[in-house]
Amino acid sequence: MNAKTLTATLAVAGAFVLVFWQVWVRLIDAWIVDGNYSHGWLIIPISLYFVWERRDKLAAAPRQPSWLGLVLMAGGLLVLLAGLWGSELFLSRIAMIPVIAGIVWFVFGWPHLRILWFPIAFLLLMIPIPAIIFNQIAFPLQMQASRFGEWAISAVGIPVLREGNVLVLANTSLEVAEACSGIRSLVSLITLGLVYGYFMDPRPWVRALIVASVIPVAIIANGARVAGTGMAAHWIGKEAAEGWVHELSGWLVFVVAFAMILALQKLIVRFAPKPAAPIGPIGPIEPTGAIGPRGFSGSAIRVAVVVGLLLLSFVPVARADRAEETPLGMSFALFPMQLAEWRGIQLPPFTDSALSVLGLDDYLSRNYVLPNNTVANLYVGYWKSQRQGDTMHSPQNCLPGAGWEPVSQGLLTLKDPRNPAAPELSVNRYLIQKGLDRQLVLYWYQGRGRIVGSEYWSKIYLVLDAARYNRTDSAIVRVVVPVRGTTPEAEAAAEKAALGFVNEMLPALGKFLPD
Repeated sequence: MNAKTLTATLAVAGAFVLVFWQVWVRLIDAWIVDGNYSHGWLIIPISLYFVWERRDKLAAAPRQPSWLGLVLMAGGLLVLLAGLWGSELFLSRIAMIPVIAGIVWFVFGWPHLRILWFPIAFLLLMIPIPAIIFNQIAFPLQMQASRFGEWAISAVGIPVLREGNVLVLANTSLEVAEACSGIRSLVSLITLGLVYGYFMDPRPWVRALIVASVIPVAIIANGARVAGTGMAAHWIGKEAAEGWVHELSGWLVFVVAFAMILALQKLIVRFAPKPAAPIGPIGPIEPTGAIGPRGFSGSAIRVAVVVGLLLLSFVPVARADRAEETPLGMSFALFPMQLAEWRGIQLPPFTDSALSVLGLDDYLSRNYVLPNNTVANLYVGYWKSQRQGDTMHSPQNCLPGAGWEPVSQGLLTLKDPRNPAAPELSVNRYLIQKGLDRQLVLYWYQGRGRIVGSEYWSKIYLVLDAARYNRTDSAIVRVVVPVRGTTPEAEAAAEKAALGFVNEMLPALGKFLPD
């Protein structure tokens, strides 16, 4: 690499780091804090190795710069701005991929990008999955691990009762948390599976099979961990399911899971041997892609355009990191205890550990009772800001995790009691059951003057409002009414009671959530 090429490389790299500085700081913090992505430190060195491994192909590839690369790069920078101004961490992080690909395409051309697509795409593994998708993956894995653990514990004659993702033993209860669900080992195993398959077998279908096997392997391995923890807690005591013993079991499960992937690859090779590599004359490699004295002038102009565009985008990027302008609202401690005929009963406060997981700034948890003893449970969780990745937990995950099985779900439309002339509101209607008990759940997302039923539309509005109004405050509102019986009439009565409570509660709640 000559001096001009080194200077150009350092200029582009420096401008890239400057523009994505905020993103890198938060991404590295996620690698430190979030055990699901502690492998993120390894991704960049491995990706750079993949690039180095392709050095001969890159040197031989013809240089065909294209202005389409600049379009891709500009699109990636727009995604970055949307993520930063709209408080969406995933968008701001994923923007690095099209920006890198666009730079390669614009400066060197499509042949180089085609050679480097795998090292660039490999960087995706260092980026945490959006919480809205992560929760959809983690919860089913939690349930599968719980079911497997229940089956294995029962198979050895130990009495166990499963309620959602909680296993109740004679001397203790075990909660299958996200860390035990398989999602942590799943992300790391996919990374290792890709790397292992890449080095051990050149056949694409074998590599794809190794990566696909990660999902059942993670479920089986973590189910075995849950079962082993339950058996140890029954035979030894509750301490066997806590502390360093529990952490050590997590590492052992990961080792066992990776050993299962190795065994699978050996089986594939045994029954479908790798074809012998062809042996023939190797022609001389002409480094037509290197930046030489003749071609550097054109490349220098393109490098200058890249650096200029990156530095130009730094101005709006720097302005995106600004304090939010959230209006002050009243504390939920002042929420009325009497709503028409509904009389409030304060419930015990959440534990510190629960509040730490939820990341709430304020919350309301009460029962409201009518004179005829009809009960409506009200929960409101409020976040002043969601810029740091705090997000709302859907009841579709939390309630089944506590043992409540879904019976039916859909949308329910209702008139806004604060403005009857306004369009009808759509909220989520969820019928759940545990044993003989049934409950009707209504929930929605409320904030910045909106009531939204869809979790995805709530996220879209969050991004738009963060960009336009510099606000990401929001709340989740949940109303739960017991269903007294299994008949359609009992369900209709519970729905009527829930709607009656919502009509009395919404006008009061509007005073506590800033519009």
